[in-house]
Amino acid sequence: MLVSQDNGFRVQEISRPLLSDGEMLLQVTACGVCFSDVHKIRFQRMEDPVVLGHEVAGRVVESSAAKFKVGDRVVVAHHVPCGRCHYCCHGNISMCAEFKKTNLDPGGFAEFVRVPVEHVESVAFPIPDSLTDNEASFMEPLACCVRAVKRAGIQSSDVVVVVGLGSIGLLFMQLIRHAGGKCIGLDLDPARRELADSLRSTATFAGSEPDFEESLASMTNGRGADAVLLTAANPPLVPTALSWLRAGGTCLVFASLHPDSDVTLDWNQLYYREINIVTSYSASPDDLREALQLLANGSVRVSLMTGHTFPLEWFSEALAAIESRTILKAIMTPSRVSSDQ
Repeated sequence: MLVSQDNGFRVQEISRPLLSDGEMLLQVTACGVCFSDVHKIRFQRMEDPVVLGHEVAGRVVESSAAKFKVGDRVVVAHHVPCGRCHYCCHGNISMCAEFKKTNLDPGGFAEFVRVPVEHVESVAFPIPDSLTDNEASFMEPLACCVRAVKRAGIQSSDVVVVVGLGSIGLLFMQLIRHAGGKCIGLDLDPARRELADSLRSTATFAGSEPDFEESLASMTNGRGADAVLLTAANPPLVPTALSWLRAGGTCLVFASLHPDSDVTLDWNQLYYREINIVTSYSASPDDLREALQLLANGSVRVSLMTGHTFPLEWFSEALAAIESRTILKAIMTPSRVSSDQ
């Protein structure tokens, strides 16, 4: 397994987790590297060792759960809300104490993970035959995007600007199109803009050049965007992004910043123009089910983002490729079992 501690990481051997009644042991065939994993490694000092990785797909090798049998392909999320507390009742599932406490054992960057009872019951799902394990590992990040789109209140015919066309930006773009909206994608990387165009974005641009401003004005009859989704952590860009919004529009924050970052906002602009700033952090069990269905029926396509796989021993190379923007997505394959079966 890959252990992270003190802004570093190492690969070490441990015993297989032992199961209790109703649990199962999953052999991990694919675990995507989320930017939150990168953020924790680079910026969060963890005194106790921890195994990261939460975009998990694999095969059942032991099971005492009626829901799954040995050999089943399964995708599972890492947190489970209680569904009863004040936060859950208000739709703030990622603020639920149970949500924060629950986890897989040890984590997705390991050859085997124990899936606790509450996970088996609420956030573990059979992988449809139409999906590879690599594709199924996108369930959790896509579910986070599904919830974010709901929190942003995006409606059919809305014009939405997506800032950053990494894997998350490309997921957002497809969700907006699926909802009937129009999407303008912004990214400095021409290869990423080209990939977005291949997924039928409405338009893509490098940034706030005249063509972008003119296109936004034309598509909205001069009103401005209904929503701006920030998937890239760039503090100086935030005030500019707010200026692209129509009166009453929504800025959806879907990216963490360096701990020392500051963002300066014009309070009067927020007040007089009724600008909404919404954040979204994680996903509910219902969002996970919806995301897996969107992947299975082809409404959201991720095959173009699943080509870069790494064994745990190559995590340094995977991290370097992510941080240099050489690749869109790194997928770790801890068990060395083909994830394309």
